[in-house]
Amino acid sequence: MGIGGAGSLAGALLAPRIAARIGIGPTIIVGFAVSPLAQIPLLLARPGLDWQVALATTLGAQLFWATVSGTTQRSLRQTLCAPRYQGRMQAASTTVTAGSRPLAAAAAGALALVLDVPTVLAVGALLQVVPVPLLLSSPIRTLRAMPAPPVPAAVPPAREGDS
Repeated sequence: MGIGGAGSLAGALLAPRIAARIGIGPTIIVGFAVSPLAQIPLLLARPGLDWQVALATTLGAQLFWATVSGTTQRSLRQTLCAPRYQGRMQAASTTVTAGSRPLAAAAAGALALVLDVPTVLAVGALLQVVPVPLLLSSPIRTLRAMPAPPVPAAVPPAREGDS
């Protein structure tokens, strides 16, 4: 867990440099692509120190890229979202991501009643692949720099008698 935390810290520190170097869209896509790949050692692991080292290293890499990608995503959303909607945007994002975790855990538990644990983990890894082709087919794949914030719409002057 310590190596995973160190990977996350390194990702937070290096996210701006990585996004500037490879582009906003590719940074987000790599983060999503690394997550299912990081499940492979977990599916293959056996007892022993070698596998513990492999799993710790993989967790470090996974959390590194998750943090780099997540930081870049939030920066992009904050750039594109009008300031008055920032709170709502972040609340919606957090609700969707954090709110889906108990549902995923319940579904995994239900699957574990009929399948063995390695199969359930493999299903989870395969489901993590779903966002990658969606992102690759979206305009995000070509986004290299942070777009300019949208120009706020002009508010028409109030007319007399309107309330």
